[in-house]
Amino acid sequence: MQGLFAGPRNRLECKVMSGPRSSPIILWSSKPRFFLAAFGALTGLDTFSEFPYLLAHYGGATFVGAYVLGLLCVAWPLLAAELTLGRRSRAAGGIAHIQSGLPWRLALGGAIVGGFLMFCYVAVISGWMLAYVRAVLMGDFRAATPPFVAAHFDSLVVHPWPTLLWEAVFLLLVLPVVAGGIRAIEELARFLVPGMFALLVGLAAYAATRGSFFVAAPLLLYPNKVLDPQVVGLLALSQVFFGPSLGAASLLAYGFWLPSSVSPVRSALALVLAQGAVAWLGGFALASLAFAVGLRPLAGGSFLFETLPLVSARLPAGEIVAALCYIALIAAAWLSVVAWLEPAVQVLGRRGLSRARSAWGLGVAAFALGAVLTLSLNSWAFSFTFFGHLKTLGLLDVLVIAAVNILLPAGGGGLSALIGWGRPGLVGPGGHVAKGYRVWQWSLRILVPTAVLVVILSAPRLIL
Repeated sequence: MQGLFAGPRNRLECKVMSGPRSSPIILWSSKPRFFLAAFGALTGLDTFSEFPYLLAHYGGATFVGAYVLGLLCVAWPLLAAELTLGRRSRAAGGIAHIQSGLPWRLALGGAIVGGFLMFCYVAVISGWMLAYVRAVLMGDFRAATPPFVAAHFDSLVVHPWPTLLWEAVFLLLVLPVVAGGIRAIEELARFLVPGMFALLVGLAAYAATRGSFFVAAPLLLYPNKVLDPQVVGLLALSQVFFGPSLGAASLLAYGFWLPSSVSPVRSALALVLAQGAVAWLGGFALASLAFAVGLRPLAGGSFLFETLPLVSARLPAGEIVAALCYIALIAAAWLSVVAWLEPAVQVLGRRGLSRARSAWGLGVAAFALGAVLTLSLNSWAFSFTFFGHLKTLGLLDVLVIAAVNILLPAGGGGLSALIGWGRPGLVGPGGHVAKGYRVWQWSLRILVPTAVLVVILSAPRLIL
């Protein structure tokens, strides 16, 4: 048996294997298509909505260096383990049967439920972004001011039915891909990932034509040694975990289709390096646009629904530029939510539901929950304070806190510890100890769970 860190070099082929109940298992058709799909799973909306703010406020290259270090120390070992365990789960009948016992069920359940809740949340946000694409192209933000932009968002929240319609449109983009399985996911990633990358490069090039770009560029590109390194490190670690949604077990599910000719460790390394590069590119491009119109980038929803509408108002051809920004962000959301649903679909499939029924059933549940979340912003609105932060989005905030502070950490940290401390051979090197295996094993046992614990304790204070 090949070692974990010494994967085979034979030619990648599309194989059909016999799984449980003699059902054929169709694997990824090529290594590049697997890479595009897995990369799309990690490059979520949060990466691009937070990165401009973090680059602008926390040291540019200093933050990027801390982020890449976190990717290598935390994301790389966890994703390599997920891919390895997902592939080995084929022999057990799927990820629902990777191991027995309550701890495994809790960790996998936390990942699945956390991923589903984040899917519901991102579906609501993506519906809003689709509404904003229409608004900017119709010229609704022409000559807009900050008070006008704030009033527009308030109007969106007060009138829930149009936003529910846009959420339904987003779900109708997502669910056929999930129902279509591996080939549909491959085609989506093959189209969207290069397109999203091209959009980000084009936006960065456009920002470079604006005069203030060269004033802002040093802030985004050069290290800043004045900032508190502990704060920068904690924020980078939080972004490492939540940006690519490590706790959602997406690559565990994608690993189920991984051919034996693909090295999980080398694939995971390539994925985290690509994630770091594209996160920086997206953050740099979007932050540059904000600086080009005299704004300092905000974070999260404030960037999406305050900064970008003002970009639309203040730049030449701003409507087109802002619409392209939203399209790139929607593409990132589309790719990631497809992956977040995959673990749930595979588990439901092992319980007798067809893939199509599982996907559409999850979609109906997400739309119903999305309706409740949308109404909680209007008819059922309430606010509360959480770790000193005023939360004004009602149940939407409650959902995010539950997913971010409980379920996703339980999924990511729990699976890491269980894999690292699991029985010999669970994802180990087989008959011999491969070079570097012990380092990888102890990273899973100690480093990754500790990093997740630090994120749990620091995230409410720093980012929520």
